[in-house]
Amino acid sequence: FFGDPHTQKPPQATMDLPQVPWTFALAAFCLVVLGVVALVTALKPPPFLNRRRQKLRVSKIESLSHDVIKLTLALPRAQQKLGLPVGKHVKVFGPNKKGKEERQWNGRPDPEEGRTEIERKYTPVTSVETAGYFELVLKVYRPGTVTMPDGKEVEWADGGKMSQYLCHLKPNDAVEVSGPWGKHEYLGGNKMQSGRAVHRFAHLAMIAGGTGITPMLQLAQAILADPAAPAVSLLYANKTEGDILVRDYLDKLAEEHPKRFRVAYTLDFPPEGWTGEKGFVTAEMAKRVLPPGAGGIAVVCGPPPMVKFAAVPSLLEAGYE
Repeated sequence: FFGDPHTQKPPQATMDLPQVPWTFALAAFCLVVLGVVALVTALKPPPFLNRRRQKLRVSKIESLSHDVIKLTLALPRAQQKLGLPVGKHVKVFGPNKKGKEERQWNGRPDPEEGRTEIERKYTPVTSVETAGYFELVLKVYRPGTVTMPDGKEVEWADGGKMSQYLCHLKPNDAVEVSGPWGKHEYLGGNKMQSGRAVHRFAHLAMIAGGTGITPMLQLAQAILADPAAPAVSLLYANKTEGDILVRDYLDKLAEEHPKRFRVAYTLDFPPEGWTGEKGFVTAEMAKRVLPPGAGGIAVVCGPPPMVKFAAVPSLLEAGYE
């Protein structure tokens, strides 16, 4: 300091403070950061799905009709989300069982013969934003006589392996699941990813058959939650009116979004007075209930014969690439 010595103030009395080592200060800072991270993690746990097999507990089983159940699986934490991207699915694992005839299942060679367990793919009907649990709606295939779309009756000696296993579960039973799986994902707005390709669309057309409706419901819910996203049209095929799954969900979406969501039902065996579509999915039917293909994309889910011989040819003839 340079200046007039007469103007300088006398030094002030000070208290010497102990010097804190920098390593101690750094350690204290890290502890604070870790505490904040732990608090945030506790308040907002990570998504449940991580592609590994994990056990969940059944919290509720509801009968929606004579052959449809809703299975509710509880996540480990009430604030936790499933972590399933829109368009993907989970795998559910269960024990394998033998058919009434040796090496046969429903009168045909059993492709799962010799395995100790089986797996099936399901899409929850709950929103991806639902926390603490998720719900699966599934059709239970029991042994008995089944009427095929052409009217022919077929005897199913064994029924469905997984659906019968799941329908006999009780609250607090454990179920093993894994995910997310699948190559399709809705990215939001007007973008859909399939493998590595990203498609943009001006409208989305859907054709579903039977239990293939659940991924369509998940996708429709996500798109309609965004007011700026394109419109959605759905053609849903079933054998009888009683076979229509999640109809209350679909009709509610159509009521809430009359300008953005349209659903049409077609039945192989329509009841008297049925005003919806009738019979197999055809190109003429697709043209009636779905928008033209230009600028749009279509997604299909259902029994392989319906997809290969009805839905895809109808969409191609209707102008979808």
